[in-house]
Amino acid sequence: MVRLFGHHIALRAVLFAVVEIAAFITFFNISRAMALYMVDGDTQGEIFGQTFLLPLFCVIAFATASACGLYNREIGADPNRIVMRLATVAVLMYFLMAVSISLAEMFLVEDINLKLYYAIALGAATGFFFTALLFRHRAFAYNFNGTVLEHRVLVIGVDECAAKIEYLNGSSRSPYRVVGFVPIEGEERHKRLSAFKVLPGRLLEQPTALVEQARALRAAEVIVPSRERSGLPVEALMECKLAGLSVTEFSSFWERQTGQIDLDAVSPSWLIFSEGFRTSWARTAAKRTFDVVVALLVLILTLPITVLAAAAIRIDSPGSIFDRQERVGANGRSFRILKFRSMRTDAEKDGVARWAQSNDSRVTRVGKFMRRTRIDEIPQILNVLLGDMSFVGPRPERPVFVENLKQKIPYYDVRHRVKPGITGWAQINYPYGASDEDARAKLAYDLYFVKNGNLFLDAVILFQTARVVLWQEGAR
Repeated sequence: MVRLFGHHIALRAVLFAVVEIAAFITFFNISRAMALYMVDGDTQGEIFGQTFLLPLFCVIAFATASACGLYNREIGADPNRIVMRLATVAVLMYFLMAVSISLAEMFLVEDINLKLYYAIALGAATGFFFTALLFRHRAFAYNFNGTVLEHRVLVIGVDECAAKIEYLNGSSRSPYRVVGFVPIEGEERHKRLSAFKVLPGRLLEQPTALVEQARALRAAEVIVPSRERSGLPVEALMECKLAGLSVTEFSSFWERQTGQIDLDAVSPSWLIFSEGFRTSWARTAAKRTFDVVVALLVLILTLPITVLAAAAIRIDSPGSIFDRQERVGANGRSFRILKFRSMRTDAEKDGVARWAQSNDSRVTRVGKFMRRTRIDEIPQILNVLLGDMSFVGPRPERPVFVENLKQKIPYYDVRHRVKPGITGWAQINYPYGASDEDARAKLAYDLYFVKNGNLFLDAVILFQTARVVLWQEGAR
């Protein structure tokens, strides 16, 4: 993992991004060199002088690749998914670069040779596509998504913390590999091991020289439980630390590797002494400026979609175009959220609030499409401009649900310390939630956002939201 602006990013994703952006820059310059060779001297000067477009194009390349989920582990080594997403990136990249060239000619540079610059942009996008495709094919052939860049860890204890590590270790989303479990002296290991079935070959006896065993297994990090401290091999852990191995508490490891907060570790002392949860007038002002700028930009770009959606709702079913619901905002203050109506007008005729379910019969034909593409969320931009919401933050829930969840889930109210958002960290990492269990799972992501939120994480979430919309992930 690489830590950037307080947020942890997989080393594999950083490597892929660096190589592919380098490939894009290379093909941009190759395409420009070919264009310079083919035109006269006066035009060469114009083309050579527009170097300011290259940084902008690099941002476009990275943003589109990130928005299509190209750096997410979930796409794996599936060649069909990689080709489809790379093709989408190349098309979007060329379109956005063409728009940028047109705007540059309109406002910044007079008499720019549009045809030649379009050719340069097309060459750069095409070169990026084939180079990235070849690089990913060879990278996965050498297992860059697996053992080559894997993070190997040794876990102390076989308690509930170890069970969580083992559960994720066995999934395709695992960002690490567990090389062994070392039981704590006196631990009821046989009883606890049966709960998550550790493979016998990875259950290790407590060694006298933990550091030697860690090195023999090529472990880069030793994980210790957050709560069970009695029986820990303190001297052996100190030796590991002094030998250069990372020794990490489970809650910190879990937060770093999964982008979640371990809810079982949350306590008053954790909230008081844990890093994060910072706020200041400068950060608040920057966040508000970011919200207003992004909201205005999205409002302008989605205006045609808004008009078409309103007309479709009016034609499809009787009733109002918009739906106004009471939601809980920052510091528990209620506000009226604005959405396009996606359900029948009699969806809650008995007055009882219900979670939306998969294939909900209350959803209209147009509403089903709008929910899947997130178009029904567009009017919430007005809530952002009014200051009730942020563009990025925990999703606001209805008061009746909040009161119920506060009784069942400890520290649920912590998520209300920041403004709710149109999109959020939980929304891009977890499917649509429609139960108390889903609310608890999403709270783990929401607390991570509240703890580590900044403009960099906001930008990451916005890019990933585009992935969710484009590939219709998690909609209901």
